[in-house]
Amino acid sequence: MKKLLSVLLCLCMLVSVIALASCGKDNTDPTPTPGKPGDTTGDGGNTDKEALKAQWKAEFLKGADEVTVSETSVTFKDATSADGSTVTIRKNPGKVVNLYGSFTTLWYEAGGSVIGCIGGNSAKELYLEYIGRDITADNGMTVVATSSSGNKWNTEKILGLQPDLLICSTAMSGYSTIESPAASANVPVIAVDYDDFSDYLKWFKVFCNLTGHTELWESVAMKALDEVVEVLAEIPADNGTKVFSMFSGSKSLQANTSATVVGGMVKAMNCSNIADSWQGTLDGAGRRDINLETVFAANPDIIIVQCHAGADVAKKQVEDTYGSNPVWQSLNAVKNGKVFYLEKTLFHNKPNSRFAEAYQKLAEILYPDVNFSFKATK
Repeated sequence: MKKLLSVLLCLCMLVSVIALASCGKDNTDPTPTPGKPGDTTGDGGNTDKEALKAQWKAEFLKGADEVTVSETSVTFKDATSADGSTVTIRKNPGKVVNLYGSFTTLWYEAGGSVIGCIGGNSAKELYLEYIGRDITADNGMTVVATSSSGNKWNTEKILGLQPDLLICSTAMSGYSTIESPAASANVPVIAVDYDDFSDYLKWFKVFCNLTGHTELWESVAMKALDEVVEVLAEIPADNGTKVFSMFSGSKSLQANTSATVVGGMVKAMNCSNIADSWQGTLDGAGRRDINLETVFAANPDIIIVQCHAGADVAKKQVEDTYGSNPVWQSLNAVKNGKVFYLEKTLFHNKPNSRFAEAYQKLAEILYPDVNFSFKATK
């Protein structure tokens, strides 16, 4: 009997302690703790959407915030700035030659125009999609090459236009081809490094200040930023979804890590990109070779395919490469019909001001059961 009374007394004391502790805690505090970019839940399960959006905006604007603008010039870091050096370009260059299709459309978005550009079917499709016309047919336009590959350029033809500014990419030997001839001709070159939405904002700020159309910073770039963070603020917390992001290239299939545009978007949406944990060296584009046994070990829930030449070509390439392979057929994503071919204009070409549309489409693929309130506007 004494033991029973002792147990009851201890229980009463424990209840009293808990009650006293509860009195000092405000359980009705409506103030949520904001999560970090990529975490919409905070530490109490509450979502502070506005705080999260502000964090995402600050993160995306880091590159743009480093751009310095004076009355006569714009100073920034480009792909040649690994040593911390900067590039300074005078405003309002009269004659511009742009040697990369996606950067040409970005230059036009920022209020510019060019006297020389890349031609070819892919570039023409890009110009029609983002500029609204095939600029290769514009009066006074010179098509300096039919490919963005520097190995196929005629540098004499390019420099013969006597440009005030050259814009190019480091991809496909672009910058390495034009660097020395341009320096000899005293023509400034911008070597654009563009890997994600943050880079888009940085380069838009550079370009719109160079063209003199600074009003477009708010109406185009900031509009895109507002739309992107609206999408990301509705992404659920990490749910363990495993994603295999593939790249269908002209010669082979590769895996996109989070160092690529698409892979980075997957990471921002709180999914696990299985290629990030693979061993091996990344290529210059942030991709790795595919080992199907390694893919099987991770057994992704969803497979997305970035299409270099369009969905139909990518589907045939995947089918020809893996279609009859029992390892491929045994993957959960394949068995469950969760293989998605991404729209070329949004996910292979740089989407520029349409980044929000790309984020929204990807969110709907990765979270089909979520009823997102925001729809990106084209």
